[in-house]
Amino acid sequence: MRLPVQDQTMPRLALLAFAGLLLATPAAARITDREQSCADWLKSGGHRKSEYTASVAEKIRAFCTANPKMKAADAEMTMTGD
Repeated sequence: MRLPVQDQTMPRLALLAFAGLLLATPAAARITDREQSCADWLKSGGHRKSEYTASVAEKIRAFCTANPKMKAADAEMTMTGD
């Protein structure tokens, strides 16, 4: 008697779905406090320890300077496209 062939489709789909979730996650917004305003972020010195390149970090800082009441995480996403 021959054993049935195990279907590998579901485990592969689960793995692909998990990989898709990892890729769909934004490039991990580096501003961790989602409620912090741009003004508070600038005061805290968060702009000095950015993980972005200097040009992108400068764009975020300039955007936050021009929009101090906006949430810093939103400003970051606006400037990086994440």
